[in-house]
Amino acid sequence: MLISEEKNVTTVTASGINRIELDTRIHLFLMPQETDRIFKALQGFCEDLKLESNEFNQLTLTEELDLADLTILYIKDATWGSDKMKQLRSEPKHFLKPILAVYEQAPDNFTELVDLNLTWPVLQSDFGVKVKELLKVASNVQDLIAVPNSIGDTGLKKLLILRHLYTRESGILIPTRNHLSSVGYSFPTAQILFNVKSGEEVAFLEELEESQLLTSKLIDKVNICPFCEHTQINFREICPHCRSLNISEETTIHHFRCAYIGRDSEFRHGLNLTCPKCSRELRHIGVDYDKPSEVMWCNDCNQNFSEPLLSCYCLACAKTFPPENMPIKRINKYTLSQDGIRAAEEGVLPGSGLINILKKEVGFYKREVFMEMLRIEVFRCRRYKYKSTLSKFNLGSAGEIPTSRKFKNDFAAVINQTFRTTDLFTDSRSGEILVIFTNTDTANAKIAFSRLKTSIDQIAITKIKIDYDLFDLAAQDDSMEGIWEKLN
Repeated sequence: MLISEEKNVTTVTASGINRIELDTRIHLFLMPQETDRIFKALQGFCEDLKLESNEFNQLTLTEELDLADLTILYIKDATWGSDKMKQLRSEPKHFLKPILAVYEQAPDNFTELVDLNLTWPVLQSDFGVKVKELLKVASNVQDLIAVPNSIGDTGLKKLLILRHLYTRESGILIPTRNHLSSVGYSFPTAQILFNVKSGEEVAFLEELEESQLLTSKLIDKVNICPFCEHTQINFREICPHCRSLNISEETTIHHFRCAYIGRDSEFRHGLNLTCPKCSRELRHIGVDYDKPSEVMWCNDCNQNFSEPLLSCYCLACAKTFPPENMPIKRINKYTLSQDGIRAAEEGVLPGSGLINILKKEVGFYKREVFMEMLRIEVFRCRRYKYKSTLSKFNLGSAGEIPTSRKFKNDFAAVINQTFRTTDLFTDSRSGEILVIFTNTDTANAKIAFSRLKTSIDQIAITKIKIDYDLFDLAAQDDSMEGIWEKLN
C-alpha cells in the first residue's frame, strides 16, 4: 500500500506566480499474513490524519514502490525486516528514501538502516509525528537535482552518502561496534550501499574525508595487523630464548649445600623436597634452601627469565609481529564539510584523485571569494602595470591513477615544489582548476606547467595529461565579464 501526499511548491516567473504540484508517496510494506489487519489499521490512521490537518489532506493510495518517496515497514519477523531494509538501502534509486519501521515487538537494538522506529500498537499522535518528520526528509530528497550519468557507480554511491547526510537533520554517520568487522566497527548504511564486507566501507568514507567532503571526529583507536589491517589480534607471551608459547610461572628453589637453582617441580616429590643434583632432602627453608623469586620458565628450552616477550598473532592472516610494528587506526564519526554540502547540492563530486591531493596541499578558496580576489588582481595589474596570469587547467590520465601512499606523497611534493604560497586556487563547476599566478606573466606560467608535467611523468607509471589555458590579467581588452565568459 502506498499513501501519497500532494504538496504545492511556489515558483516566480516573468509573468507572475505559478503553482507546481509534486507528489510525496508513502510506501507501506506488509507481510502477507498480516496484510488485512495492519493495512486497515494504518489506512485508518492516514484517513484520520487527513481530517486532523491540512498537511495530510491530499493523502492517496498507490502500489508502485518505484514511485514511493517514503517507506513504512511493518515488521513481525526480524529476519524478513532486515532483508527488506537491506534491499531498500542497497539500491541507489531507493537509498535516500526515508524509512519508518513499525515493529510488532521491539527489538533489543534498533537498526540504523531505518530513519525512525515505532512499536505496535501505535498511537495515532505518534504515527502522525513520525510521518510528518519523514515527509520533510522526503521533500529534501525531492529537491535534489539529478546526478550526471558520467559520475560512475562508485562516484554515485559516494555522492549518495553525502546526500543521505544532507537530507537528514542529524547529518552524522556514527560507527557501531561490530565484532564481525575487520576494524571492530561498521557503518551499516554505507556497508549495504557499497556492497562490501563489514569494515571495508570505512575506506570509502576515508576517501571522502581526504577529498575534504567529510569532516571527522575521533571516537576510538584500534590496533590493526600491519599485513591485513584486521583487528582480530591475539597478544601472546612467549619465551625470549626460543619463542615458545609453552611457558609458565613457577617458584625457584636455591639449595645452599650444592648451590643448585631450579624450579619447584624439580625438587617436589609428593610432600617432600629433594635436590635433583645431590639427592639430599631439603627440610628447613632458610637453613637448607630458600625461594628467591617466582620467575617464568620455558617448558621447551628449560630457560628461565623474569619477563616474557610479548608477540602479536593475527587471527585473520596468521602473521606474527612485534607490538611496536602494530599500526593504530582511528575510528571516526563523520559529518558534511562545506565542500560536501556543495557536492550534495550540485550532484557532482569535485575532481579526480590528483585534484583532491592538489586541493589538500594548496587549499582552495570558495568561488565567491576567488572571484573577488580575481577582480582585485585585475584592477591591480591594470592600474600599476603588474603582470599576473589566470589559468584554467585540468589533470587527466589515459589509465588508472595510482592510489599508493608513496605516489600520493610524491605528487604532494611535486605540487609544493611547483606552486607558490601566493598562487590562488579554486575549482569550477565543471571540475577544472582555476589558479591566479600573482606577479607572473604567461611565459613563466607556461614554464610552471611544463615543470609540473615533467615532475609528474617521473613519478607516475600512467601518463598524466595537463590541459591548460592562460589569460593575461593585464590585457586591456578583457573586462571581468569577458574573462569570466572565457573561463566558462
